[in-house]
Amino acid sequence: MAANSRFPAETLDDIVRYYKNTCSMLPSTHDQLLLRYELQKDHSLLGEDEFAYDYDWVKNQIQGCLEFWLGERETSYTPKDEGWKCKFCQYSSVCPTRRAKSANYTNTPS
Repeated sequence: MAANSRFPAETLDDIVRYYKNTCSMLPSTHDQLLLRYELQKDHSLLGEDEFAYDYDWVKNQIQGCLEFWLGERETSYTPKDEGWKCKFCQYSSVCPTRRAKSANYTNTPS
């Protein structure tokens, strides 16, 4: 059983199967979605963003995640313009993209 979740999963495959089944049962959404940011401590509202729902984009994002989780594709790395995220990533020390950036930086003539 997954740690303290009361979810009867023994493998990642169990979790993925549950996730896929749950997503397939969700009701259709409206054209506009509301994303709420809440403080975990007390659920106070930090902000809201309303945006258009794009079914194809969401479906492609979920499919891409499932392909990765199921070992059907390699990982994708943070784009260059979002490299600031690497400062917060626990895998940055072993990330091939970060190592390549470091190698390019040290091999750049002064």
